[in-house]
Amino acid sequence: MRILVIGSGMAGLTAARRLCAAGHEVTVVDKGRRPGGRMATVTLDDGARADKGAQFFTVRSPEFTAAVEGWLEDGLVHEWCRGFTTADGHPRYVVTEGMADLAMYLTDDVDVCQSVHVDTVRAVDGGWEATWPAGHGGVGGSWHGDAVVITAPVPQAAALLGPGIAVPDIVYEATLSLVVALDGPSAVPDPGGVQLTDDPVWSWVGDNQAKGVSLVDAVTLHTTAEVATSRWDEETAGLTSWLLDSAAPWLGGSAVLDARLHRWRYATPVEPYATRFFEVAPGAYLAGDAFGGPRVEGAYLSGLAVAERIDSAL
Repeated sequence: MRILVIGSGMAGLTAARRLCAAGHEVTVVDKGRRPGGRMATVTLDDGARADKGAQFFTVRSPEFTAAVEGWLEDGLVHEWCRGFTTADGHPRYVVTEGMADLAMYLTDDVDVCQSVHVDTVRAVDGGWEATWPAGHGGVGGSWHGDAVVITAPVPQAAALLGPGIAVPDIVYEATLSLVVALDGPSAVPDPGGVQLTDDPVWSWVGDNQAKGVSLVDAVTLHTTAEVATSRWDEETAGLTSWLLDSAAPWLGGSAVLDARLHRWRYATPVEPYATRFFEVAPGAYLAGDAFGGPRVEGAYLSGLAVAERIDSAL
């Protein structure tokens, strides 16, 4: 059977790999230039590497445990720590070369097309059709097949499906991500990450060198949802300057060599849906961390579940 997966993040790639293994003809398309979605890593001007989206992942389920054990054996991931301010015994894993490398690893043996901006998904002739216009460095085109999986944030999925198609009402929190290359050590305490609950600006501060992702000093900071919402429309240069001033206590007095701002409009689903995927209509499904839970593991489990549903249905 021919299946289209929209989105090359963890959920989409997991679904695609499972469906390929079952013998289906699978194509993955994504509007981004690189696979990964929020598993994103940036290289800064001094050669520093920094995760700008997902920072680490934990393991709770037997299905994800099996996958992570294989990644550990391959040297793709490593254990970072077992807690931040205090140890709780639960391993936090990171990808050795940055989270984006995990996405690249998952594209092996999968037909993945990046820079494809799908604009319409509709039922046609007993199957499903997706279309996309020319532009963004690519050519226009269409796909027609038996089933489609949309792993984009639910509001974006709803826009693709158009009016009259019911989808869950999922609310997301936004985040502004600031990555900073430094000429010396940061002030982030061991083990190199802090999850903040009462800071007026920041919800997360992480040291990418301490994580083992970067050979040189680089810090990632995520704002609270409130800061992201209130300052979302500000121009980039002024907003970056303001965020750098707010980040100063975490930079340890080291000089800033490079700084990049990224806006994650759909960073975290506030209340995930009750099931691991949503069937829009026969042959069309929504999946992602809005269904599996707001974690890398949740996206993995959602992708796995929707693939198993499609395989059994077809």
